[in-house]
Amino acid sequence: MSAPPRTAPPAPERLVPPPQRASEPTPIVRPTGVGVYVTALRSRPRLVAGLPIVFALVALAVAIPRPRFYEARAAFIASEPQSMSGSLGALSSVASQLGMPALSAVASSSATGSAQFYGDLLNSTAIAHSVITTTYDANTPGDYGGRPFHGNLLEYFKTKGKTPADREVAAMRELARKVLVVTVDRPTGVVRLRVKTKNRQLSALVARRLLDLVNEFNLRRRQTQAGAEREFALKRAQASLDSLRAAEAALAEFRASNIDFSRSPRMATREAELQRRVSLAQQIYTTVAQRYELANIEAVRNTPVVTVIDAPEGLVEARPRYTVAIILGAFVLGLLVAAAIALNAERLASAR
Repeated sequence: MSAPPRTAPPAPERLVPPPQRASEPTPIVRPTGVGVYVTALRSRPRLVAGLPIVFALVALAVAIPRPRFYEARAAFIASEPQSMSGSLGALSSVASQLGMPALSAVASSSATGSAQFYGDLLNSTAIAHSVITTTYDANTPGDYGGRPFHGNLLEYFKTKGKTPADREVAAMRELARKVLVVTVDRPTGVVRLRVKTKNRQLSALVARRLLDLVNEFNLRRRQTQAGAEREFALKRAQASLDSLRAAEAALAEFRASNIDFSRSPRMATREAELQRRVSLAQQIYTTVAQRYELANIEAVRNTPVVTVIDAPEGLVEARPRYTVAIILGAFVLGLLVAAAIALNAERLASAR
């Protein structure tokens, strides 16, 4: 038997490595949330530390040279004198009896003053114009009392305008906006005012000028009212005197014509009626004549009607300049600006 033919062993298979794929970039994990702010601030330490310091230094340079303000305070209560109130009240009743309700209402409402009225008066244009055009001598403010000043508030505010009227209007606005503060306590009727300027003595002088102007206004108002009441009372007194003389003449004529009228009831009634007319005319004339004399006195009365509770002299307070608060605020503002700049730069870098 022949042996089977030998076959060659199969060649070994070569292992071909699979084709290599392009390497993918490793993803960069970026911080989110609060980490974004922390990363942005850490990456820019000079900006975060330097900008707040620069802001604080600028605020310090601005705050130190600022002048200090001085505030003068005053309080007053205004009321009519007792004689004036009484005369006006009596005049109101007389005017009501004479059939003049309008004059009665005016007289009764004038007997008392409203605290709110004086608060509005201090903020009025007439008072403000007198205050800004008055010349003040504040050359001796004392130690740490500000720079000496002599002149009016137009020169103090250094307002600008095309005409003098424009400058005065601008000064009155500055007075109401920066210098004068008026508060009214309605339950007690006390009016309080505060004046703030850069000169200790000037603040007190302006506050005193405001009190004087209120008192002058009250005096003029009272004298004007009393003058009008005097003219009214004089006319009524003349008319009452004429009525009294007519009643007395009628009674005298009746008695001269009727010597014995006791036996006639009609004549007795007529005589009693004429007598009542004379008595009533006498009462009216006496009342009106008294009111005329009171009004004549009030027309020339110059006693003050403003009772000052707190005088501005000696009560001028130096207001704090808040330098530390301004510097801290500037530092915090610089820190916020630096954080905003750093965060914006970090976002731009991430977008690239």
